[in-house]
Amino acid sequence: MTEGNKLIKKEMISELLYGEEKYIKEFTDATKDSYSDFIERYRKHLLNKDMENLRKAGHKIKPVSQMLNLDVIVEEYERAKELLRDDSTSEKQLEESVQRMEGHVNQIMEELEQI
Repeated sequence: MTEGNKLIKKEMISELLYGEEKYIKEFTDATKDSYSDFIERYRKHLLNKDMENLRKAGHKIKPVSQMLNLDVIVEEYERAKELLRDDSTSEKQLEESVQRMEGHVNQIMEELEQI
């Protein structure tokens, strides 16, 4: 993976936390936990067409995603809500959204691991 394909900018995290390695480690660990929890809830609630709980999962992850400029997460989450609003949405479309989000989250987890 080249630097240009990275979703997370290490310099931004370092600046936010004043370059303190201890805080950076705590932040990345907490962020990994948040995304791990989020993707489980996202999968479950989207496939169950549970808008209320999907929104709750999104509200927990959206602030950190915005802070880290992870627009792909916010955009896919918003797309998922649209899918649930559309009565003609197929199970395949929901599965594809889950797969896209899992891909993004897996990449984020790998990048956090490298920080």
